Amino acid sequence: MQDTAPHEKDASPRQGGAAPDTAPRADRVLGISAIKKLVRGRHPRLFIDRVTDYEPGVYLKSLLCVSSELSVMAGHLPERDLFPGVFLPGSHLMQAFAQSGVILYQLSADPLTDDEVTLVGSVKSRFKGVVVPGDQVLFDVRAQRFLGNVFLFSASVTVEERTVAAFRGAMTRAKLTTVGPQLW
Repeated sequence: MQDTAPHEKDASPRQGGAAPDTAPRADRVLGISAIKKLVRGRHPRLFIDRVTDYEPGVYLKSLLCVSSELSVMAGHLPERDLFPGVFLPGSHLMQAFAQSGVILYQLSADPLTDDEVTLVGSVKSRFKGVVVPGDQVLFDVRAQRFLGNVFLFSASVTVEERTVAAFRGAMTRAKLTTVGPQLW
């Protein structure tokens, strides 16, 4: 991790030198316990099951395993199990994209403090296929740019090498005290 947040720089992969090592490494895999330290959402709103590879400031690959027992499946087209995300405005695939972005952001910049949250906005989405129980959804998230405290990122979402969605988004961090009075 860097000691300070990057400012106004490209987040593209490094240029020149030897070709990057593309094989996943054990030291770049995060299980659910590590993910829970980086994403504050919990069941049933925590969608990322594992980070399979990452390079801070460059990319992150995360995995969502879809089960028919997920609470988000209840009542959603019960005659034909489809993972919400293609048809609902509050897309669960989009939420998993945002959670993957939060993880990459925190691995690339200063971690959030207890009084900070991430705010994701300006998400552009394109859905190209359906996700069904039994699918393993891979999010290939790429850091596009850091502009001060704003993080621009994108993702290609695949199931068995078939693209099911693509996203672009922006994220920033905010102190809870600036959001308004604490009502809880």
